Amino acid sequence: MRLTRLRGLTLATAIAAYLLVVFGGAGRAFWGASPGGDAALEYGYRFVALLLFGLAAATGLAGRQLWGRRPALLAGSGALMVLSLPAIMGGVQMLGLPAPNPAVAAAFTATWLAATVFGADEDPYHSRLSMFRSQWQVPLWAAISLYVVVLLGGYLRSVGAEAACHGWPLCDGLTAADVTGVVLLHLAHRGAAALAGFFLLYTVIYVWRRHLNRPALLVLTGAAVVLYTTVVVLGADAARGLLSPAGTVGHLVISSALIGTLLAIAVVGYYAPTLPAIAGGSVAMALPAVRPLGEVARDYFETMKPRLVSLILITGYAAMWVAAKGFPPLWLALITMIGLGASSGAANAINMWYDRDIDCIMKRTAKRPIPSGRLTANQVLGFGILTGALSFVLLALTVNLMTALLSLAGLLFYVCIYTMWLKRSTDLNTVIGGICGAVPPLVGWAAVTGRVDWAPVAMFLIMFAWQPAHFWALALYRNEDYRAAHIPMLPVTKGERHTKWQILIWTVLIFPTVAALYWTGAVGQIYLWVSLGASLVYLGANLILFRERLPEYKWARKSFFWSIYWLGFVFMAMVLDIKR
Repeated sequence: MRLTRLRGLTLATAIAAYLLVVFGGAGRAFWGASPGGDAALEYGYRFVALLLFGLAAATGLAGRQLWGRRPALLAGSGALMVLSLPAIMGGVQMLGLPAPNPAVAAAFTATWLAATVFGADEDPYHSRLSMFRSQWQVPLWAAISLYVVVLLGGYLRSVGAEAACHGWPLCDGLTAADVTGVVLLHLAHRGAAALAGFFLLYTVIYVWRRHLNRPALLVLTGAAVVLYTTVVVLGADAARGLLSPAGTVGHLVISSALIGTLLAIAVVGYYAPTLPAIAGGSVAMALPAVRPLGEVARDYFETMKPRLVSLILITGYAAMWVAAKGFPPLWLALITMIGLGASSGAANAINMWYDRDIDCIMKRTAKRPIPSGRLTANQVLGFGILTGALSFVLLALTVNLMTALLSLAGLLFYVCIYTMWLKRSTDLNTVIGGICGAVPPLVGWAAVTGRVDWAPVAMFLIMFAWQPAHFWALALYRNEDYRAAHIPMLPVTKGERHTKWQILIWTVLIFPTVAALYWTGAVGQIYLWVSLGASLVYLGANLILFRERLPEYKWARKSFFWSIYWLGFVFMAMVLDIKR
């Protein structure tokens, strides 16, 4: 999809609505029906609600031209109707009546995700058939069923009737005399979840049999299966009274994400063209009849981009050290690193599968397993989805749910937002995509503490500020590769001089981020001076790079490798100078 201004607005609106789900769910889980029990949560809820209202109004004005197209008219009408619901529900709640606000926000999120897809000026692949007469009505009905689940769950929680039907999948010890309206709502809640599972199963079979050449559909259906499985597991724990407040928040947040994913399957399947067969595509490639197991294993390992994963593990492990104020428990560190490495490797494998068309063009990537024919695209995709799912299950069951959710969020952002959208549509891909690369410290910290504090947020900012200059240095000396593959990296779209200015700006931004971690009190002065000294050296290298003129790549390469050394120095200083 091309990133237009309208689509950017609709996506921002959907993200704001999803954040409202998170804040509303957290308020209900930890402090009752309203988020007033915690000032930060309350003001965060109000700020996101205000932001959501402004974004929705701006998007509505920007999308006036969509009203001439029937699908867009449908999405726009639904958005305008839902827009009034939060205010109405807020007024109802002030009167003391139950109001499932998170469910309303979930509907709002789904509506604007649809508007994001419908937001193209023209779509040459638009079918003349109505969506409601096509196979893509099935995931749409699955999304509707899941929304009913969220709606009923929000209502039952708001009236304090969560325990009216104890047990799973049915109510334990239920007799005819016990069947009340609330119990019937509980059974309807579980029946809607089962119906959504049936629709999802049908969708998975249909996509696998008919649409293996549509990369986005394969990833979305795989993500839907993982999310649905997680929702069912958490729902079963909730029915048995075993779910913690954090698990309750996760249940709502993941359910809302699943609604959006199912809706995305419906609209992407409806609009997406059939991709031509390319190297490593849906057509099986000629592979050797028998290959040594070690060679095959090395090829799969290569799809995980192990050198990149090693940097991720270093930052995650350092965050565990700081959180534990010393050596973290060995079993916890080992399991967390395995889960984080598997999640990051899964994201890289799916990225390699999706980018197989441009990997054939770029010299740097032409020898990867798919372009070289050592593995097929379907093999790599299956490996990535399976590894990602196993990573989530491992972290959720053996570490904690917060760690698993953060790791999964990084994977989904890297695959769905960066790889499938930003990388080929805007030269801001490196900046926005830096969000997923900055998640590992949050994962490491949450593994030890079960929460996210200001110190890991500061580490997140360090990683976020470091990545643009790091990757733009690589893009400078690989400029022709990106140009040949039509990837809008900054040197391709804005030129060498502009890119070097941006590298200097982002290098300067590193200084306040490394100081921010010191101000949190998690580390001492040795860390501060080592980090600032390493940052000065890195800035000096980029000043020399600024004076260098391409096609001389000497300092572009040096800047790239200096950025890696800088990262190692900073995170090593964290570990060596922990405030106990």
